[in-house]
Amino acid sequence: MKNIVFVDTEVSSSGKVKDIGAVRGKGDVFHSASKTEFTKFIKKSSFIIGHNIINHDAKYIKDCFPKKEYSLIDTLFLSPLLFPQKPYHKLVKDDKLLTDSLNNPVNDSEKCRDLFYEEVEQYNSLPADLKKIYSTLLTDTIEFSGFFEYVSASQTKFLLDDISN
Repeated sequence: MKNIVFVDTEVSSSGKVKDIGAVRGKGDVFHSASKTEFTKFIKKSSFIIGHNIINHDAKYIKDCFPKKEYSLIDTLFLSPLLFPQKPYHKLVKDDKLLTDSLNNPVNDSEKCRDLFYEEVEQYNSLPADLKKIYSTLLTDTIEFSGFFEYVSASQTKFLLDDISN
């Protein structure tokens, strides 16, 4: 089993992290605004996975990554690639019944985990030729390199420093 953690953040309009939710692949849960504690929680992970992590979450928490060798996987980019028939690719937040209720980053991390495993299953069900096309075309992009590393279709690795601020 690969050491993975699913992450979501809630950030204020000023850019301050208000809340972090994370779930390890095994089910251990983190829920706090403490970046120090979050850093400890992800320490043994190899893959950091989130829905829009590349363009959002990582900008606010990349200082929590003491080692730069984490591979990022963004389920938002994978969703239209692997499920093109879906009309939209946001996480479904059925637990948020009131529109002005607070987001729960732990719930979003769990939804991301479920989506990720669906994406892996969908990728594995593709014909070998299509998998080869996807990995050949997309391995060298930050949006997909972590996923292809996870499914052992690539050795390309981007560093967290490659994420724009």
